[in-house]
Amino acid sequence: MNTFDGANMVFPNRGIHFFLAEIIRFRKQLTVRPEFRSQSGWTNALNSYMVEELERLSDTLENVTYNPDDFTKDELEAHAADTGRTLADDFNALALTADNVLLPAAPVKHVHWNLTGSDPDIPQMTVENCPNDYGRAFITGVDELFVSLTRLDSRHQPQTITKHESVMVRTHLNGLYTICQRKGGEINKPDIPTGTLPSHEPQTFTG
Repeated sequence: MNTFDGANMVFPNRGIHFFLAEIIRFRKQLTVRPEFRSQSGWTNALNSYMVEELERLSDTLENVTYNPDDFTKDELEAHAADTGRTLADDFNALALTADNVLLPAAPVKHVHWNLTGSDPDIPQMTVENCPNDYGRAFITGVDELFVSLTRLDSRHQPQTITKHESVMVRTHLNGLYTICQRKGGEINKPDIPTGTLPSHEPQTFTG
């Protein structure tokens, strides 16, 4: 089974498309890490990076969650005509200003990555290429996050998602964060007396 099965590949929501791009960038950095070939776990440095990227995704989630300002339509139109107003004046650190006004109907956009597993930068995680069970669970969890975002009802909106959907996505992020806290880093590495398993022996030097 492909971990991206069930993803919707065509929809207009720009916020979700931007979110997906961040997820794929993060995933590409994870799948090349040799630490996940270890049975025991991964380093503090890699764990800190994973947590930092999850926080970055959380920040994006907050921004694409519907959260309009308390401006009336007339006030917004007055702002638009104010020649002394800057983009910084309109910036809202908590949400997109598009929440405040009805936008034109958005054209659909395609999810353009090759998710079949044939792209060497977006491989499917298997026991063979990712022997670390918790690392594999984390990466496949990232894939589940990707799929769930494409399946939201708000994918048909111009660029935001509802607050209820945001809670659902945040719950998924929290599950990934928990893996980092409970299974990531040096302190959570189990003891591995036999680092070279029978399946590795054919790759060893035999003279």
